[in-house]
Formats: sequence, C-alpha cells, structure tokens
Amino acid sequence: MTMPTFQIPWRAIARWLLVFAALYGVGWLLWSARSALTPFLVGVILAYLLLPLVNRFDRSMPRWAAILSVYVLGIVVVTLFFSFLLPPLIDQVNQLIRSTPSIDQLQLWADQLIDEYEQLLATLPPAIEEQVRAGISSALSQGLDTIRSNLVDYVRGLGTFLVNSVLSVVNTVTFLLGFFLIPFWLFYVLMDHQNGIETIDKLIYHRLRADFWALMTIIDKVFSGYLRGQLILGTAVGTAAGGGLLILSMFGLEVDYILLLAVIAGITELVPVIGPILGAIPAVILGFIDSPTTGIAVLILYILIQQLENNFLVPRIVGESVGIHPAVLMVLLVVCAQVFGLLGAILSAPLGAVSRDVLAYLFGRLSDPPRPAGLLPDRLREVITPPSPVMISPKPLSDEVVTTELPGEDLEQESQAVAPKPDQSEPRDKPGSPEPA
Repeated sequence: MTMPTFQIPWRAIARWLLVFAALYGVGWLLWSARSALTPFLVGVILAYLLLPLVNRFDRSMPRWAAILSVYVLGIVVVTLFFSFLLPPLIDQVNQLIRSTPSIDQLQLWADQLIDEYEQLLATLPPAIEEQVRAGISSALSQGLDTIRSNLVDYVRGLGTFLVNSVLSVVNTVTFLLGFFLIPFWLFYVLMDHQNGIETIDKLIYHRLRADFWALMTIIDKVFSGYLRGQLILGTAVGTAAGGGLLILSMFGLEVDYILLLAVIAGITELVPVIGPILGAIPAVILGFIDSPTTGIAVLILYILIQQLENNFLVPRIVGESVGIHPAVLMVLLVVCAQVFGLLGAILSAPLGAVSRDVLAYLFGRLSDPPRPAGLLPDRLREVITPPSPVMISPKPLSDEVVTTELPGEDLEQESQAVAPKPDQSEPRDKPGSPEPA
C-alpha cells in the first residue's frame, strides 16, 4: 500500500509572499511620505464631494466638459467668497479682538467685584461672615489654581500642535507641489472614475466581489448621505442665522458681528447633536450684552431655526442615512472626540453607522445558514432605494442584492436565489453599465 504524497504548493506560497511584499513596500512608502500626501487626501475628499455634480452634468455633455464646468463653478464660488465674504469677516474678527477687555479693564472689574463682596460681607453677623469668607476664599483659590494650570496646559498644547503642524506640512516643497498638482490629478480621477472601478473589480477574487462591493456600498451610502447632507444643513443654518440676526437688527435689536456669528453657526452644525447649541452660545451672549430683550430674541431665533431644521430639513436632506439614537450618538461623540479630536467629533455619527452596518452584514454572512453574498442589511436597503447617482459598485444595485458578474460560481447562484434571473435572450450588463430606465 503506497502512502499518498503531499506536495507543498510552492508556487502559490511564492505568489502570496510576493503579494505581501508588494503591499508592505507600498505601505511603507506611503507612510514615509505621509506628510507630502496631505494634498492628495484633500483631493480625494474633493473628488468624493464633486462626483455627484460631475455625473449630473455628464448626462447632457461630454465628461471632460462636465468636469471643466464644475471647475468653473468652483472658481466662481471661491472668487465670490474671497471678494465679498472674506473681507468683512476678517474685519469683524478684528473688531471682536479689539473689543476684548484689556488687562487693566479686567483688573478694574475685579477690584469692583471685590469691593461689592466686602460690602456684602460687612452686613452679615461676625460668625457667619467668617465662615462665608473662609469658604469663598478657599473655593476661589482652588478655582483660580485649576483655571491657571489648565489654561497653561491648553495654551502650551495648542502652541506645540500648531508649531509642529506648520513645520511638518507647510515648510515642505513637496507639499506645495502636491497642491499645485491637485487640479490636474483631480481631473484624471473624475475623468476615469468608471474605468478605475472596473479595474478594481477585475483585481478582486471573483468569490469576494459581491462581499467587497456590498461593504463599499455601505460605506459610500452612509458617508455620502451624511457628509453632503451636513454641508447643505450647515449652509442653510448659517444663512438662516445671519438673515434672522439681520432682521432683528432692523427692528432695533442690535447684535454685533452678524456675519461672524452666521459662519460660526454654519461650521458648528457639522458637529452632531451639540453643534447647534455651540453655535448659538456666542450669539446669545452678545445679545444679552446688548440688552435682555435682545438676548431673549436671539435665543428664540436660534430655537426656531433648530426646530425648523429638525422637522423639515433633516428628514429631507440627511434622512435615515445614520439612524442612530441621540443618546447613543452623544456617547459616540464624546468617545470619538477624545480619541480622534475635532475630526472624530464631526465624523462620529457616520463612523458609528458604518461600524454597525458592516458588523450586521458580516454577522449575516457568518450565520448558519449564511445570508446571500451582497444582501445588504434591512435598514440600509430601505435607505438606498432608489439608488443614488453616485455608485461605487461596478453594477447597479437590485432591490436587495449587490450583484456582480461571476462566471459559473456558487456566488452567482446565491445572488439568483434573491434576485430574478435575467432574460437569456438579452445580453447581461457589463460592470459599470448604466442602470436601465
């Protein structure tokens, strides 16, 4: 009886080692040049945001003309911003800095507060006066020590961060060269977007294509819906805040720095849950500085804007792209802000939603029996129907499954279990073909 011989698949092992070595080399190279790649990261974000507009223009003109049209529109917007909005914004910031109390004024206010405090204590009985004085002095001493130490730490940390950022980013010739190349690089990325998707699709192992494009669809739908929606909401809220404050000023309720407060309201709108509150605080404080009536009017204005946003704008613009309860979102906000800083606070909602949906998809694929490959979670299937113009998957989504063209594999059989079989008389769609009307 002859024993079966076992042959080691040296060629397969060599191929995998070659792949891992190539990935390691590319990763090491990108990590070593990470400071110079910042412009291209900005370019990727711009491509992601501009792609829907380019695809929309592409329906009525050549794609190169659509990209150039978007470029011209962007140049017009940037020119208008620097011509009409930036100068008054800088002027209001300078006015706010000049109106900040000086050290002498702060000392004068502190002396007046101490005099009023001494006069108040003089009206109390001696025993109560001594106890109150001791308690207030101890609390003030501890509070001042805490503020002083925290302020020094914050200023030192902020200064170190700014210095390191400036030295590591701006003082590099490659960084400036990268920003110079971004418009040309972005043009080619937008021009060959579909070809790039088809190339990636061919590189993926055929048994993993449906799972890969399903995961990419989850990430794309959550981030695209949330980020573009937040940008629209920020613009709408900032415009509404500036217009409302301007109307209050026309009725005699003067609020200074209207443009600056409108920009603050629009930017803080990017932070989920607490962003509108943060944007309203400076305006309400400046309103109460003018008069109590102005402060109450400004507070009512921001509450009205928030209610209009939550009841009319958010359901129509952002919708259920995130679908996270506010209580859970607050915890995510604190955790992501602590770990990743301001960027983590802004992206806490989509990061949490992506993590939840990816976990649900992978859990379904690993179940017994497993869910069909490409079958998205129930919540996301409701969100993405009908499919948006921006598609990451090389083929349009069916009602339930991200389908890919797999020749005679079991993955195709799984997809056919939940999707109707196409007519054999008609040719099948190639990857990247447009969705039939």
